[in-house]
Amino acid sequence: MKFDHYTADDFLMDDSFVAYRRGTDSGAIAFWTHWQSGQPANLPEFREAERIYDLLSGQKPGLEESFSELQMLITKQQPTPEVIDWQPQRTGFRTGWWAVAASLLLVGGLGGYWFWQNQTISYQTDYGQQKTVSLPDGSTVTLNSHSKLQHRRNWTTGDSRDVTLDGEGFFAVRHLETEKPFRVITGDSFTVQVLGTEFTMTHRAGLNRVVLNRGRVRVGGPADGATLTLEPGQLAELDATGTLIRRNVPPERYNAWLRNQFVFEGATLPEAVRQVEEQFGIQIRFNSADVSNRRFTGILPLRDPEKVVNTLASYHHLKVSHEGKSYVLTR
Repeated sequence: MKFDHYTADDFLMDDSFVAYRRGTDSGAIAFWTHWQSGQPANLPEFREAERIYDLLSGQKPGLEESFSELQMLITKQQPTPEVIDWQPQRTGFRTGWWAVAASLLLVGGLGGYWFWQNQTISYQTDYGQQKTVSLPDGSTVTLNSHSKLQHRRNWTTGDSRDVTLDGEGFFAVRHLETEKPFRVITGDSFTVQVLGTEFTMTHRAGLNRVVLNRGRVRVGGPADGATLTLEPGQLAELDATGTLIRRNVPPERYNAWLRNQFVFEGATLPEAVRQVEEQFGIQIRFNSADVSNRRFTGILPLRDPEKVVNTLASYHHLKVSHEGKSYVLTR
């Protein structure tokens, strides 16, 4: 069907689409309602056309009313046929003034529309909170604690589907027939590009990492422009020099937070403590110098920071005390 290949511009030029949005043709309404139920690949383009039509036709308050008011005022300024001496100098002034007003209103309307389309949409979580969000293309992202995801409002109209991540998220990316790539970008130029897959990505202080569950992704780092292609069960991260490294891992260990769990396997105590701090937004300090080589293996519930800290301390025969808002572990 030809409509399955329409862009937003094509829909806006189609008379039946316009009749559907106006609500003036029951046949058009029935057709387009049924067409949407089939979930065509270009449904995001259809939604974009709906937004543009509603904005420019008056569904977004103020724009059409302003044009209508301007048109009425211009009409009132037109000379009547009975006027013979129309005073060109005076009329020229008025015509020029309204032409400028019309131009300003048009530019202002288009500028406002451009600004509205390029606004940034943000989703974020607090410490200890998780949230699943749906993106305009049908992809979903589950954000872990203290994380933020952003994209432009007109995200589906560009050459790629770009989002930025600060924190940690699990991505389930929908594959599109147009093969428009999905990209996740961090502030450190750590980038993941994918067509359709599931993966966990982390961007926190000193840590840039992606773990692939399903599909394929291409990972890029800032150091030398090199990229790595990951297969399921592989991890890529930046080392201290900004170089990409790759290794095989069990993915379920890195997305255990989706199941409200910490999973540690041979983690050093400082590594385990850092994860707990990032998850709950707390501070944990050591008053012993010999903790860096201590390791922990186990599964802890991802709910109560007090219980998690006490479990880690008890396992290593340490005592827990409080100094202000900080936990202090001592021998």
